[in-house]
Amino acid sequence: MRRPEAVRGTAGPRASIELSIPSQTAFLGLIRDLARKMSSHAGFDATTCEQVALAVDEATTNVIEHAYRGAADKRIDVRLEDRGPELLIEIRDSGVAADPRRFPHVDLQRYTSERRTGGLGVHLMGKIMDSVSFRREARRNLCRLVKRKDLARVGGS
Repeated sequence: MRRPEAVRGTAGPRASIELSIPSQTAFLGLIRDLARKMSSHAGFDATTCEQVALAVDEATTNVIEHAYRGAADKRIDVRLEDRGPELLIEIRDSGVAADPRRFPHVDLQRYTSERRTGGLGVHLMGKIMDSVSFRREARRNLCRLVKRKDLARVGGS
């Protein structure tokens, strides 16, 4: 894991953290903790920090379960960056490509009435984050999550 580094911008120093973890669910707690702390450092309130941590956990779990199909010997690269007006999280893997067009539309009422479980990760990420995108570049998958700051969510910063 690279240590946090100060990133100079118009609003002063901002943090940027990168780490690479094995594709194992045992590391999800570390990812959640890091996302929560980075969100807090970026100025988000406690509720938003928990939501961002959940979205990052879902994205990372999707890599483990779908892109790597449960293989525990692969790598997942995670980058979190306070970019001033927004928090950017990028998750990269070299697994099977994700096709966002194939993600099912979720009807929550039907979903809950049928007592289904699983399959809500991408939907949940979209509800929590301001932007969620997936693309393939240099033979790797990139999931990009963005949470924009506003005065209501960041307590006046």
